[in-house]
Amino acid sequence: MMEREATLKELFRPEGKPAALEGVKVLEICGVNFGCMIAGSLLQELGAEVYTLFDEEAAKITAEGVYIEGVGIPYFVEGRGKRRVTWGEVSSILPTVDILIDGLGPGKLAERGVGYPQLAEKYPALIYVAVSPFGHFPTQKSREYANMPDSDLTGQAYNGYMAMLGNPSLPEPYSYPLRAGIWLSWAFTGAAAALGALAAYWQRLKTGKGRFVDVATNDVLSVVHPYQVGAGFILGRGRRRSPTIDANLYVTYTTAKAKDRFVAIATVIWPEIEAFFEIIGRPDLAEKWREAMAKVEERPEELHRLEKEVFNIVAQIPSNELIRRSREKGRPPIAVVKTLEEVAAQEHWHTRRAIMQVDCRGKRLLMPGTPYVLSETPGRANQPC
Repeated sequence: MMEREATLKELFRPEGKPAALEGVKVLEICGVNFGCMIAGSLLQELGAEVYTLFDEEAAKITAEGVYIEGVGIPYFVEGRGKRRVTWGEVSSILPTVDILIDGLGPGKLAERGVGYPQLAEKYPALIYVAVSPFGHFPTQKSREYANMPDSDLTGQAYNGYMAMLGNPSLPEPYSYPLRAGIWLSWAFTGAAAALGALAAYWQRLKTGKGRFVDVATNDVLSVVHPYQVGAGFILGRGRRRSPTIDANLYVTYTTAKAKDRFVAIATVIWPEIEAFFEIIGRPDLAEKWREAMAKVEERPEELHRLEKEVFNIVAQIPSNELIRRSREKGRPPIAVVKTLEEVAAQEHWHTRRAIMQVDCRGKRLLMPGTPYVLSETPGRANQPC
């Protein structure tokens, strides 16, 4: 085991290794569209040289009035490692650009003479990636909402995703739709745009021809979660809202308050459900759970009673003890619901370069790193200052 770990440690060492997208040039023109900027960030971490058209409105957005190097936290984080350019520089950069990411909306760059039709004729190898609420594909919606700004919140709301999040124990109108508390829609949009750009780049290597990649923010969450959303389509009805309690598993796939803090309990298959009831000292409840699940449509109150009983038991056990028992048994997965401060203090994240410490004009900052732990071409998040 030690030899294997030593070999892998050397394999993932980033020093002296090239980047996967070394030599690839990207220009992002995003405006206040952070899904667009996230796409550029992901390509930059893989080694692409990214130029970003500076946007004053996007740079003003920040939390609690905090500005770093004159820009808000979102722009500071997503702008790291990118070279800021102005409109005046765009025309001189375009001949060298491999990938253009457009976040302004359908027709906006065309009005400036740098839309896809004009650029494809002039630069046939260019890969043009568009990110907008309803896409550039000429549908009625994309034409009707061409001037509507992109937004993470509307990206979560439009496709049915947000309607599934809420408190399933409460009746309407108290079980109202909830937003995932992060930029979930923009994050998935950025990933879809970056993946589309890489697929188009691979095709260009074989054919020499560029591509148009069209990503609609309002579509993304529903199409990258085919099971969660697709189940409702197949059943012909919406699923009940489910924030932490899974819509199918009830009771044992949820968060619960242990003696000292919240834990996530992720039981999915029957052996895990049996193991869960054993580690809380009540193996007899496994069969009770199975019987209640079989009658959930006719007698949902039985599951509610079981849920209350289980939560009362879990509340008597310290979180670390629950985790120790699950590790010894090998199932089910249980984790403490950690705060960001706890995450930042863990060595694991720093070792994998998922968090990096930077010095910014005398200030010590912790920044998100990169998810790309590749052996020969590791990802890198550039220093932002």
